[in-house]
Amino acid sequence: MPAPEVLLIEGSDYETFPAGGQLTMARCLIKLFGDRLALVGETAGDEPAGRWTKKEIAGAPRWFFPVHRRRPMARRPLIPARLRFYASVKRYRKEIESLGCRSVFLQAPEALMAVAGWNWDSLCFWFPGVENPLKVSRYWWARQFCQAFDYLMFSALDRASVVLAAADENAILKLVARSKGRLNRERLVGLPTCVDTTVFRPQPMLAARAALGIDPARTVFVNSGRIGRFKGWQLLLDALEEYLRKDPRALLLFVGDGEDRAAVEASIAARNLQESARVTGFQSPPQVAAFLNAANVAVFGSFVEGWSASMLEALACGKPMVSTDVSGVKSMVAAGENGFIVNGRNAADFAQAMDKALNLANAEKVSTSIAAEFDLPHLGASLGRLWPPLAAPEPAR
Repeated sequence: MPAPEVLLIEGSDYETFPAGGQLTMARCLIKLFGDRLALVGETAGDEPAGRWTKKEIAGAPRWFFPVHRRRPMARRPLIPARLRFYASVKRYRKEIESLGCRSVFLQAPEALMAVAGWNWDSLCFWFPGVENPLKVSRYWWARQFCQAFDYLMFSALDRASVVLAAADENAILKLVARSKGRLNRERLVGLPTCVDTTVFRPQPMLAARAALGIDPARTVFVNSGRIGRFKGWQLLLDALEEYLRKDPRALLLFVGDGEDRAAVEASIAARNLQESARVTGFQSPPQVAAFLNAANVAVFGSFVEGWSASMLEALACGKPMVSTDVSGVKSMVAAGENGFIVNGRNAADFAQAMDKALNLANAEKVSTSIAAEFDLPHLGASLGRLWPPLAAPEPAR
């Protein structure tokens, strides 16, 4: 097993936690760069915390350093996960550096703040979303520290060799303005997320429904990804109630997991929608692809996004899409061709767009052609051009 060249540091186990776009991108990076990466994260397994070990991740043994063991909890932990990960990474600096990697790739602000002051040859930070994460924190008291968080994050970015952002130009300009002069627009390079089109691709709808036990006669809407407050699940349930007036047998599936899962399930019960909506829980990428292929339309009600990996996955499966107006969506939805962008958060407007999306004749062709622009080879080539540690190795002579 060759020595890795780059550390990837994430508050993740790189397999199931945390559900959402950052895990998706970590998987894509592992698939692209393989054993060139060593992984620092956390574990729910038997690996000893605070030591380098070899663990099978994504089908191959990887150098893996868990900074702590994560215990599944029904309630939110007393100490926020971001804060705990930050402290644990700082605690094990000497042990993490012992592997000898001199370059680091990060996409979590807490990881950036923990390691920015270490003696790196090169540091690349990629914003998966440009909003301050404390603005949507589950902890009311954490939301009081948004300004302090920004100050520390932008100060840490001074140490970065390359700064990337999965966001559109408007969102990038807002980030630059938020930095109050600490981050120049010239330093920030827009780089969208990507999709693995070998996993996410069109498959026959009836076959997918048969495999999943979904009635072929129902109209099915799917929302995939992390289930959190900022993902706007309440709007989707409101829109479903509106749509059910036209089609009482419609079904909305939340494919994923997250901190708001219990709240979503409680809301479904309170609205008496148990026959019309359900949460699947965490699914592997092939299972997510199966649910997407079983759907008529993919729906997203987010308040904020970076450049949504879940949306790209839906497009790669050829689905029409209805979404709120968030960063990146105008590059993924050609209105009236493969979906609709709903301005505002009116449930009736959203339900109307869901209905119209069912009748877009060329949606699959348009969606897959857009997704092809964001596939893994495009990401690998772009990262190699922008950050030398992940450039393609020189051919042997």
